[in-house]
Amino acid sequence: MITLFYAGSLTILALILAFLTGRRRFKTETNLGLGDDFGMLQITRAHGNLIENAVFFIILSFLLETVGGVSSITTFVLGDLFLLARISHAYGITRPEAKSVFRAIGTLVSVIVLAIQSIWSLVISINWLASNNWGF
Repeated sequence: MITLFYAGSLTILALILAFLTGRRRFKTETNLGLGDDFGMLQITRAHGNLIENAVFFIILSFLLETVGGVSSITTFVLGDLFLLARISHAYGITRPEAKSVFRAIGTLVSVIVLAIQSIWSLVISINWLASNNWGF
């Protein structure tokens, strides 16, 4: 159920970024692609980057929570860090010239959370495979 909260929260963030993308498209009259507007590039990358990373986070979070037996507090901590990181990244990438410490922090924390989840998933699954005759 904890992952459900983060899936909902990240989807709300994605909807907000989708709205901002649509608003920018209307403002710049860019129906397809990015046109020549740097702001259009920024907002579409904020939205796309969230989607690219959130999918892995939600899948790994759900599996670690349900199958991996990871504690609730761990799921909450990783979820909070990831959600705040994605907000930070979206804010930072939409700043002038897309240069911001918020973007860098958001990227770094997102990568750290995904790396922790990935390594933890591999440790749990390899241990299970090793103790269960590699699944045969």
